[in-house]
Amino acid sequence: MALTLDKFDVMEYLWETLQKTPDGKHIRYTNKDVKQLWTMGFVDTQRIGMQEWRAIFEPMRQADGTFLLTHDQFTALDQYRYKGEIRIPFDAMMINEGKYDDPGLNELFEASIAPSCSLPKADLAKFLDEIKKEFRESGGLIIIKQPAKLKIKELLKKSPSPLRNLEILLNHMLKTKGEQVHDAIEKAEIDAVSAKAAMQVSSFSGKPTTRAEEKAIGLKALQQTKKKAESVEVEGKAKTELAKIRRSTRGMRG
Repeated sequence: MALTLDKFDVMEYLWETLQKTPDGKHIRYTNKDVKQLWTMGFVDTQRIGMQEWRAIFEPMRQADGTFLLTHDQFTALDQYRYKGEIRIPFDAMMINEGKYDDPGLNELFEASIAPSCSLPKADLAKFLDEIKKEFRESGGLIIIKQPAKLKIKELLKKSPSPLRNLEILLNHMLKTKGEQVHDAIEKAEIDAVSAKAAMQVSSFSGKPTTRAEEKAIGLKALQQTKKKAESVEVEGKAKTELAKIRRSTRGMRG
């Protein structure tokens, strides 16, 4: 299970934290701010493209080129906000090392790399072809070890998707400002999500990838007595999913 913010009034929380104009009734955005909201995962980018997102702010444009938003105009942006699952950021260095056939490596890219990358499909397919060509052995299988993983890591660093940026941001908040985040999103809900997040490790990873996961695993252990049935159910489902993908006969483990 992944974290979602659908039970938390994000817009009111942001309104209270954002700097206001001197009258205390408006916030001011620049063109850079508007772009950053899109690239950092605030917007549901699958529904709303960058140009469409920019057009939404045109009625609020001022003579100086900035955008002045009232409380109502700001909270109305909620209809464009991303409200799906927010998972633990994919860590390329945690990819299971070994030998993959073409369908197995395609599965890895589709399930874990493509959602984290902002490259167009054609460019990502070209990158995948280059990985296959560079690391293919004489027998036809592709060997994925640290050199290949470093190339994937660099790709995601240079071209993160808006969703990945959001995942990284939230993960950073959980690591550095855990208590504030707990208070803001309701401590009980966050605790439950964190416990389940320990079982949600990337489908192609075999151990915790972040400090947030490590903290979640510790929290889950403390909650085992109180929520044993729920924990067992979540763990069982996650292990089934991991077994299905990681042990796929289409990708040989080294």
